[in-house]
Amino acid sequence: MKIKLYFIAFSLIFFSCSSEENITVPEPIVVEQITAPVITSITKDFLIEGETLIIEGTDFINSKYKTQVIINDKSYEVNPISNNQIIIKTANLMGIEKSTVAVAVGDKTSEIKAFFIVPKGWYKVDTNLEIIKAFVFDDTNTLNVFIDTQPSDNSFFGDTRRLIGNSNGYVAQTTGMSGLLRNDFLMFDKNVGVAMDPNAGYFTSNGFEKFQSFGSFIANGKYALPGYITYIDATSSIITDYRGVHIFTTDNGKTSKSANASMQLFGADHYRGKAFGKGSDNYFYEIGYNVGSQQTTNCVIKSLNGFDNWELVYNEGNFNLGIGTYFYDFDLLFTKSYTNELLSSNNLGRTWTVRKSNIQSFFIKNRVSWYIVSDNKLYFTSDSGQNWSLELELPADSTVNYMSFSPNKTVLAGKNLLYINHL
Repeated sequence: MKIKLYFIAFSLIFFSCSSEENITVPEPIVVEQITAPVITSITKDFLIEGETLIIEGTDFINSKYKTQVIINDKSYEVNPISNNQIIIKTANLMGIEKSTVAVAVGDKTSEIKAFFIVPKGWYKVDTNLEIIKAFVFDDTNTLNVFIDTQPSDNSFFGDTRRLIGNSNGYVAQTTGMSGLLRNDFLMFDKNVGVAMDPNAGYFTSNGFEKFQSFGSFIANGKYALPGYITYIDATSSIITDYRGVHIFTTDNGKTSKSANASMQLFGADHYRGKAFGKGSDNYFYEIGYNVGSQQTTNCVIKSLNGFDNWELVYNEGNFNLGIGTYFYDFDLLFTKSYTNELLSSNNLGRTWTVRKSNIQSFFIKNRVSWYIVSDNKLYFTSDSGQNWSLELELPADSTVNYMSFSPNKTVLAGKNLLYINHL
């Protein structure tokens, strides 16, 4: 019995030792830890469809995993420029308006960044502003606007505003000028502009953060209502009270001088201006009336500097210049008749031709490209009114006050109304 037990014990010990010698212990599996990508910044938080979004950050590349950009929950495989930069071109299929972007590498995803995409073509901007004028420029997404702050029939109070593009869309931002008695407003570029009240002009070189007042119509015995800005460049501007007094600055509003075209030409307060502009022949023209004669007559005056030394081109006829006469060149004027017709003249208003009937308003882009609003629809012609095409349907009872043009953008503005078209 003892012999058997010893044999069994020996066998177990031998078998156990033999088994341990044949076991291969597996090497531990090393799982590579992926560092989550981090977005530190995006170059723009407001883009136009087709513009490039540059994403800056860290850990955008891992040799074993693909890199993806996630825009509005849609993933796009990309090849990062470096471990710290990704460039991607926006497209309509990515979504529009409020958007988000993140970067994913493997199963790790960065935090999101917010931005805004404006689509190409006509885009409606929600606004509760009564916009009198709005200006657009290709080198900025900011709109410079002039608004009526007391929108009633007998109100003349207005403000300048900037509509800034950010991750929430277009957002109104106040400027350093508020409570301005509204007369006229004109921007030369995104920074340089002039505004008017019935007494003076205001010149800015920084988008109306600061401004310099110039001139005084009251000092000239007038109170300019209405008044017009007839010229602007980077340092100069001419404003007029429509009764012949012109105020001219050549140094951003620091100094100014005045002259009276009515007194020079008629020796009395007889002139009333309706349209103003500089022709391709380098003369400044004004189209208006002589109210000093027994019967009011049409008159056209011109000057090489738009300020003084005026010449009388003609003083005859009694055509009613209608509503909103517009000077494009010495051989192309426009007006809206009191019977709602678009009229044009190629001889400084001596004769007129009907171009379109049943219009609410009109806007001139260039010599052959014009817009009209009719029955709350915007129409466009590119051949001087020979053919018209529907451009945009507007809300019922729309009041369109202004259109502004740059080479690649168009803006339409009015009462609680703002559209921008990116070409």
